[in-house]
Amino acid sequence: MKWKIYSIQVLSYTAIMMSITYIPRIAKDLGASWIEIALIVGAYNISYFISSMIFGRMADVHGRKLFILVGLAVSTISFFSQFFYRDYYTLLLFRVIAGLSVGIFPAAVISIAHDFGMKMGKLSSWGAIGWAIGSYIAGIIAMIMSLRYTLLASSFFFGVAFIVSIKIKDSDVRINHVPFFPIRIFKKNGVLYISYFLRHSSATMIWTFWVLFVSKIGGNYFWQAATMGINSTTQFFVMYFYTDMGKPKVLVLLGLIFSSITFLSYAFVYNIWLLIPVQILLAFSWSFLYVGALKYLTEHNKEKATATGLLNSVIGISAAIGPFMGGAIMYVTNSYFDLMISAFLISFVGVLLFLFKFTRDKQENSK
Repeated sequence: MKWKIYSIQVLSYTAIMMSITYIPRIAKDLGASWIEIALIVGAYNISYFISSMIFGRMADVHGRKLFILVGLAVSTISFFSQFFYRDYYTLLLFRVIAGLSVGIFPAAVISIAHDFGMKMGKLSSWGAIGWAIGSYIAGIIAMIMSLRYTLLASSFFFGVAFIVSIKIKDSDVRINHVPFFPIRIFKKNGVLYISYFLRHSSATMIWTFWVLFVSKIGGNYFWQAATMGINSTTQFFVMYFYTDMGKPKVLVLLGLIFSSITFLSYAFVYNIWLLIPVQILLAFSWSFLYVGALKYLTEHNKEKATATGLLNSVIGISAAIGPFMGGAIMYVTNSYFDLMISAFLISFVGVLLFLFKFTRDKQENSK
């Protein structure tokens, strides 16, 4: 059972990364401005945010397997449709549909894994290896074929994930009374969500223009993808061998601190070789932050799919706002240095916020 869930993680994350990697480059090749590039990335993430919030709750009420099956089936179709974009506006439409489809299943996968006693670090590590595989394959396809074919290949991996999902068992966990707007759950975990929002908004300010930034410092199509693959490969080992042993709040705090240091470091990178150690640091930051958050939410909330669905929604809305923030900075300054410094400052506010709560909770527990 667990290997089927791990396989779904690998395959779906491979598909997502293959589709995400070159969207800014494709949009730019279609004549998009800085703001239009931000719009196409932001629109995908807004639709992901909406979908995650709705279907995370529904997976608690109606069961996990249904939404894994539906999500993977719909994602297979919607990601396949991206291959047929004709211009910027059709690509924008297909990305919105892709975001809606890909938000259906992640909370259900996380929740069913926890229902069956699986470790969050191990589960997340297989998602990370999927990101790595997706990055490397996308880079190879881009080099030998064209960027358009990375979108087609992403649909194939979703299709395989759907076939695997048919054989998984449902956990039969149902929670009958989950409100449509889970304000109590958000308030209970509010500081975590807000700190996460600040960090991830900062990150997506950078990721929106990542392939363009790597190109500027001398990276070709392969390196534009492989630099993210290095990050994801390192994440696999950190998540698989370490994060399950860490305390959730400590992991989150370390993840926030390392993220801020990473974003600051980007401002001073001027070639590919200097970028590699920074990507390794990024891997530690995301591994600690993501697994720490999942562990905390699944251990402290009976509405696991709703709580993790809200986390996915926070990731989605921050990934929707971040591109517009980054687009505005690039429009005004046209400077990657200013972009990285701005990301560092915003992320550091999240560090201070969570550190305050971490210190206060520690003092209360010691009384």
